[in-house]
Formats: sequence, C-alpha cells, structure tokens
Amino acid sequence: MKTEKHLQNVRIGITLGCPAGVGGEVTLKALPHIESGISVVLIGRKSVLDSHYPSFISGMNLPLFNEDSPAEAPVSFYDIESDFPVPELGKGNLDTAKESISYIDASIELWKRGLIDAVVTAPVHKGLIEKSGLKFMGHTEYFAEKINEADPVMMMYSENLAVVLVTTHYKIADIPKLVTAEKIESTIRTANDALRKIRGRKPKIALAGLDPHCGDNGAIGTFDTEVSARVVKKLKTEIDVSGPYSADTLFMKSKWEQYDVAIAHYHDQGLIPFKILAFDKGVNVTLGLSLVRTSVDHGTAYDIAGKDIAGFQSMVEAVDLAALLVRGR
Repeated sequence: MKTEKHLQNVRIGITLGCPAGVGGEVTLKALPHIESGISVVLIGRKSVLDSHYPSFISGMNLPLFNEDSPAEAPVSFYDIESDFPVPELGKGNLDTAKESISYIDASIELWKRGLIDAVVTAPVHKGLIEKSGLKFMGHTEYFAEKINEADPVMMMYSENLAVVLVTTHYKIADIPKLVTAEKIESTIRTANDALRKIRGRKPKIALAGLDPHCGDNGAIGTFDTEVSARVVKKLKTEIDVSGPYSADTLFMKSKWEQYDVAIAHYHDQGLIPFKILAFDKGVNVTLGLSLVRTSVDHGTAYDIAGKDIAGFQSMVEAVDLAALLVRGR
C-alpha cells in the first residue's frame, strides 16, 4: 500500500512524443506551470532536446533519473538510447515513429516497476508508426494491450466539458457491431466512476443517440429506443444518467452545460464537438485500466514544430489531471 506521503507526492512520467513534433516544446513550456507536489520524469532522448531546445535546457537543472535510487527531484530525465540521427523538427519519418514508440514502451516498464505513478503522453504520428511496421491504433489501445488489460475507455476532459466514447479508433463500418447494450452500460459505469473522482460528487451523465435524431421514432432506426433507452432505464436507479439525446443538439451550449459528461458512441461524434469547444485545455484520458494515462488533445503539429508558437496549456492540464486521478485512487 502506498503511504499518504507518496500519494501526496506523485511522480509522473511524460513521454516526449515524436521527436520531430511539438512534444518537447509543449512539455518544456509546461514544466514551470505544473502544480507543486508533482515530480516529473521526462522520457525521451536527451540529445534531441539538447539539439532542438538549447535555450530551454541550458537554464534547467535536469538530472538523469536514477532507477535504483529515484530521488524526488522536481524534474529528471530518463534518457532513451538510440542510434537514429537527431531529426529535423517538422520532418517526421519512420525513424521518428519507431523512436516515439520506444518512449512509450519505456514508460510502461517504469510504471510496472513502480517507479512512476502515471503516464502523460505527448503526441505521436499514428500513420508513420503503422508504416514503420508497428501495430498502433492509438495510445489508448496500445497501453491496454501492453499491460494485458481489456476494454480501455477514452475520455476527453476539460473543466467545462467531458466526453466519453463507447468505441475508440475504429472504422465507421465496424461501429454497429461494436456498440452493444453491454458496451454502453460498461462505458457509462466507467465514466461515472471517473467523474466521481474528478468532481468529488455524483456526476450528471447524458447519453447521445447512435442514429440521427435517435432514429426519428423508427423512421431511421430503432437502436436508440430498443437498446440505448433500455440501458438508461436500467442504470437510472443507481447512476444519474439520461437520454438518449440527438447528438446534433446535445452539444449545443445550452444543453451540454447541464451535464458533467456526455457519452458518445464513436470517435468523431464526440471529438469533433469537444475539440471545437475545448481544444486549448482539453485532455485525453484513458479510463478502465489500472494504469493512469492522460495526454494532450492535439497532434504532432509538424507545421509549427520549431517555431516556438505551440500552446502548452493542454500539457499542464494533462499532468495535473493525471495527479488528481492517482490521488483519487
């Protein structure tokens, strides 16, 4: 059992993402703004940061992370050895894709050994990772597979709006067979547990419909009346959940402000409105696993990498939320 002191002083590993992207920049910018009581272990290749961000690094006390005797330094560095050349910022390739995966793998090993309490991930390029020959649907599924746990749940969170997905990174053609009553129910339960920890109270949950206008009373489909509505009715006595609501109106400001979290059935149904409403401060959270993992809600941003204009608030929020979830356990 972790001591009270350990729960108060959370150690979080931050993977620096694609070494050609903005992960290093947003992480270094975020460090001065992270709340007290959190120690950070940067996981990546130090020579990449030294090359790309010398002005940041020169003024920092950045000791190497000692696995045998991990000190509570505010920031330390877990250096990943690599024979790959230091990439040009904005020029992702197959080498940078493979290197970014090595950072993730290192974070998982550190977590398994109890050396870090949670993982925060900077963005990687999924397409390049797949082209490099590595299977990678997304961080959510990758972490679940690596720690041998099933059914990860993806949440996009901000202080004002949270969206939890019934399915994650799947083709639209596969959605109908993946969205089942059992999956909807388990997702609602997972969202309820997570928001209780974050909000400190029983959350109000809204379920979106799967079909346009929830099937228009059978004119389009009956899934939402025969499946979604029955799940809500079943859970109503123990969880504050309502719906299903037509997704095209659920995310209108006057509607979503009434709830703590919205349950969306598939990726774009939930993430398009979320990123429109909360992109700058949004956090991607993996729920349903024994590992706490959060992430920024943006990509590698190759087009602005190296220009010193990338926003870092999402990284700050990701670290703070990871610490909150660890302490909540």
